[in-house]
Amino acid sequence: MEEINRILELFDSADKWRAFIELSSKRNDLVDELYSRFLNDFRRISGHHLVDSGWYLISNNKHIGIRPIGTQLIGVLIEWVWWNNPATPWGRRGAFIYIDCDHTNSNKLFSMINAEKNKLPLQDYEENYQNHQWLPFVKQIPSAMFTVDGNSNDCLTSFEDCLYMAKDNASLLAQNLWDEVFQPFASKEIADIMLGFLQE
Repeated sequence: MEEINRILELFDSADKWRAFIELSSKRNDLVDELYSRFLNDFRRISGHHLVDSGWYLISNNKHIGIRPIGTQLIGVLIEWVWWNNPATPWGRRGAFIYIDCDHTNSNKLFSMINAEKNKLPLQDYEENYQNHQWLPFVKQIPSAMFTVDGNSNDCLTSFEDCLYMAKDNASLLAQNLWDEVFQPFASKEIADIMLGFLQE
């Protein structure tokens, strides 16, 4: 109650209150617009890099990622839902290795990926199998990837915060995420290794 009273004190005029109500009602539209700007640039950047790489892009309002051509069972992705969930601190600003547990032997795949870590760009990834078998390896994306006005601390909690960068520089946000998360995997050699896990 104390916090609410402190917030209410910010609205010392009816105009400020009306402005707050109006902006609050536009929240989803604003976030959708920023995400659309980011996603357009991300698709353009990744499309260029994925030519002849052995990977294809998946992207929608819930996640972005790449999968080896010929499968939907394994890949590298970012799922935005985990970034904001206080119950999943391992997912904050997380990029993941993805395994479809409904259609694979996830224990076997996890073991094989773990055994071949030295062949994959997994240096910054931590095991996450106990938390979420579908996302057995997780990497926290450095907050510097989302720097706005030299301050990278603004996006420690949610993707909506990080999207602020897309207001003026969606292409830089898209390039940063591509370089940090997906570029290390986007080669035919790595795609073949990942596909090999499914065939053993």
